[in-house]
Amino acid sequence: MTPWRTYADPAVIDSQRSADEQVFAGRTLRDSVTFSDALTGVPTGIVVPLIGISDIGGVGAVDGGASALVLDVLDVDDALPGPWEWDVVGLAGSLGERAIRALAEGYQQGVAAIGREPLHSARGRALAIAGRMARGEDALSYPDGVRRLVGKGAQPELRADRVAARWHQPVSGRPPPSDLAREFAQYRETVSESVAALLGNYRVTDALVSEDGRLMVLLARGQRDVVLLEALPVSASTWEPRAGAWRAGSDVQRVLLARETVPLAPLTMLGWSTSPDGAVSRVWSRARGSDRSKRDAKGSGTRRRAHDAGVLLGLVHALGGDAGMLSGYLGRSGRFADALVDAVRPAA
Repeated sequence: MTPWRTYADPAVIDSQRSADEQVFAGRTLRDSVTFSDALTGVPTGIVVPLIGISDIGGVGAVDGGASALVLDVLDVDDALPGPWEWDVVGLAGSLGERAIRALAEGYQQGVAAIGREPLHSARGRALAIAGRMARGEDALSYPDGVRRLVGKGAQPELRADRVAARWHQPVSGRPPPSDLAREFAQYRETVSESVAALLGNYRVTDALVSEDGRLMVLLARGQRDVVLLEALPVSASTWEPRAGAWRAGSDVQRVLLARETVPLAPLTMLGWSTSPDGAVSRVWSRARGSDRSKRDAKGSGTRRRAHDAGVLLGLVHALGGDAGMLSGYLGRSGRFADALVDAVRPAA
């Protein structure tokens, strides 16, 4: 079993074993660590990227490229390597018993879907599954999301009320132009050469900032050709007290890596900057989704949403960890759902 102090190190997969051998190893692990043990304090040691989804509202349909929507996690900036059990139990804690069982079943299915998939094709398989789950979702494509947040005046301008709704907090105003120009120039220096060349064809026309340091920046080339960038402040992961400090670089590097590798559809135009006073570091990317893309965690269809959230969490964990080992350990037995219910809602 992996000591907890090494959880903050990226997961390492045994390259000498085949996927089938990893599945078998996972099955034998059940003999020493039961589902009940794993979910209540004796983790299996299988390390995955912890996301920290506290309810099924943290899952939604986003633009996956080529005008295709995929179901994906909406926020990965807190991601840190850790035991898969913590994420599953944390999400289950917001649900009732029937929804917990649906979550458990979905999680097993998501992991199993790519448990034996070759590493080079696993993400493609996961995206295909996430695309099917996104059908019928009330979400906005990137162009529609931009139009929702940008006013229709002669000069492209951000709508402060809708940006505030997206952030779930008030907009404090517009940053000083000189500060924004300096920070945007720094951001351009950190992106790939192709993205930097593309951004050079646009000019900054508007920007909004929140009290906690979030930035929404609107670039335009004429009235119809616009790009929306979002820069969020970086801090240490809230998982650190339990999982240990990230040791593979700075927290800026951690968030950049998470945005590029944890979502099924990685964020694009990634870069970073530091505020002129040096107080805030921000990670930038092209904005995606909208305040409408978050699922309502209540209401009808909760079991289906919980099942889909479970599938998605299983896919994300399997892509970022040892899919074969985790798939073999979980299997398809209903005993996993029983153990999860007992762990989250123990009998009085």
